[in-house]
Amino acid sequence: MRSVVFSRYGEPADVLTVTEVPRAEPDAGEVRLRMTARPVNPSDLLLVRGRYGRRASFRPGPHGGPATAPVGFEGAGVVDKAAPCTPWLPGDRVAVSATGTWQEYLNVPAGELVGIPDALPDDLACQMTVNPPTANLLLDDLGLDSGEVLLQTAAASAVGRMITTLARRRGIRCVGLVRRLRPPPDPPDPDVLQVRADPADEARERIAAFAGARGVTAAVDAVGGPTGELALHCLRDGGRMIVYGMFSDTPIPLSPDLLVFRGITVEGFWLPQRLGRLLPEETGELTRRVTEQLTHRHLDASVARRYDLAEVKRAVLHSENDSGGGKTLLVN
Repeated sequence: MRSVVFSRYGEPADVLTVTEVPRAEPDAGEVRLRMTARPVNPSDLLLVRGRYGRRASFRPGPHGGPATAPVGFEGAGVVDKAAPCTPWLPGDRVAVSATGTWQEYLNVPAGELVGIPDALPDDLACQMTVNPPTANLLLDDLGLDSGEVLLQTAAASAVGRMITTLARRRGIRCVGLVRRLRPPPDPPDPDVLQVRADPADEARERIAAFAGARGVTAAVDAVGGPTGELALHCLRDGGRMIVYGMFSDTPIPLSPDLLVFRGITVEGFWLPQRLGRLLPEETGELTRRVTEQLTHRHLDASVARRYDLAEVKRAVLHSENDSGGGKTLLVN
């Protein structure tokens, strides 16, 4: 079977290769999936660059070849073969969060699969375990009330669009810092402001005018660098910022007076760690909520382009150069 791997950390377009590996039989309690679709997410590329929260699992290659590591953290597929005493049958459609989804077949523990409703196509189902839970949990953690103002960087990204949609359903007013402005919806929403992050002074003025006397209560940042710094300085006294990404690969300059005199708090968010703190019933409720949101098209999980696994280098380049045009998928 085909599998996307890398043998050293580096730029994905430089180090990713497609190789043939044996298709393994499922062990006890496992299910073998025939993968059908996988999104290209920033976390996938961070792993390849050696900047993710966990190290890649390099293992010796076949016939004494160099050690390689698999790629991909989520996807959708069809049960190909199930070990005895598992609740899945061949042909069942499922979504999965597991390492190594960028290959044609994948063995995973049966308990890690999520059934896909008939009304949910693979293009959407393959995206259900990373971005939608991130958007939901970020808003849950912030606990903003209706009428409060939320500022976010990378607002045109997949997660950013989902955060805006979910926030507006809660009555939260939204400001999005973006690299380039997108056409507003028709009719426009008066409680959503789109602002270019550069020039910063002009952005701050527009955000202050939009937020009014109440100010910006909270921010979520996936960019870092000067854009993250701008978001920090737009917060009202006592405001809160959650950092969940690092698109710019640049640290956020943090002046101590923001913490000492203005009472602003800054914290990080990593989805695997956050999910690990959920009780089983909370995990089930989150899965139910996300499935419903995607099935009823309450979230924008649009697809920009599909690439075959053999075109993985083109796919990652398209994913990183596209801005807000939808998700790039790898398909068979």
